[in-house]
Amino acid sequence: MPSIPETSAAELARLCGGRIAGDGKRVVRGVRSLERAGADDLSFASDGKALRRAESSAAGVLLVRAGAGLPGRTLIEVDDPTAALAAVLEAFFPRRTADAGVHPTAIVGPWAEVDPSAEVGPYAVVGTGSRVGRGAIVEAHVAIGRRCTVGDGAWLHPHVVLYDDVRIGPRTEVHSGAVLGADGFGYAVGKAGFRKVPQVGGVELDADVEIGANSCVDRATLEATRIGAGTKVDDLVMLGHNCEVGRSSLLCGQAGLAGSSVVGDGVVLGGQVGVAGHLRIGNGVKAGAQSGISKDVPDGDEVNGSPHMPYRDSMRVQAELRRLPETARLVRSLSKGGGA
Repeated sequence: MPSIPETSAAELARLCGGRIAGDGKRVVRGVRSLERAGADDLSFASDGKALRRAESSAAGVLLVRAGAGLPGRTLIEVDDPTAALAAVLEAFFPRRTADAGVHPTAIVGPWAEVDPSAEVGPYAVVGTGSRVGRGAIVEAHVAIGRRCTVGDGAWLHPHVVLYDDVRIGPRTEVHSGAVLGADGFGYAVGKAGFRKVPQVGGVELDADVEIGANSCVDRATLEATRIGAGTKVDDLVMLGHNCEVGRSSLLCGQAGLAGSSVVGDGVVLGGQVGVAGHLRIGNGVKAGAQSGISKDVPDGDEVNGSPHMPYRDSMRVQAELRRLPETARLVRSLSKGGGA
């Protein structure tokens, strides 16, 4: 259970820019889920379903949207309860900062530069000609190849691997087991079999990107595989060589982009979405979980299913599929002259 220093509902409202309804002096000592919260805890309700659960919650203070109701309760009314919760948690559980210095067991290669304010942890390796910026954190057993850049304030969790020529932007966070810059899957087919096409490009991540655990971003064949500022990539996601992902997009768990796909700004790809190679996914596109995208998707479209189709059409298809046994029986009856 996340415990916080004892504070008041009014102080929490100040932290997240909310308005108190009820007892602003109410003491808060923890943050918990609706089901587990007690009288000294803060919890939140982000939508109508959660609000119905909040009615029976024992939470002493609730983060809710303005006008949510719940008479007799102490509320902090905000425009976005999830964002308000993030502000509260960031205040009490701030992102850790670098413990400046290079651990004695770490290896820093020739011509590599580590800023004095950066942290390089036990058994980490910083390759030849690479640079670790101000306040960056390189945790235990991270392997950084040659000619890499780890931007100011970036954070590489244990066992991250950067192959050669990977650039990590400022404040970007890469979680354990992620591999950035492995060879793209490129082969020429000949009489003798598969001949590997050397992958000599790199990987570039802009500022404030987050890469989940055990995700892979392949290096480009010639130029760079790129991820734009503010984009968040979940665990177990695969980005093939030469892909480009725009700014502030979300790629959910087990999504996969085949080589040379281009994803625009503000895109949401649900879990296990697969994108074929050399496609363009427009700005603001939303793709439902397990969608198989086989052709370009225009800006702003919402798609679902495999092969993908407009979201509303996919819902109609699902409805018809549920009626398929009944429809089949009717067709068989009609084919035998039995009538309806």
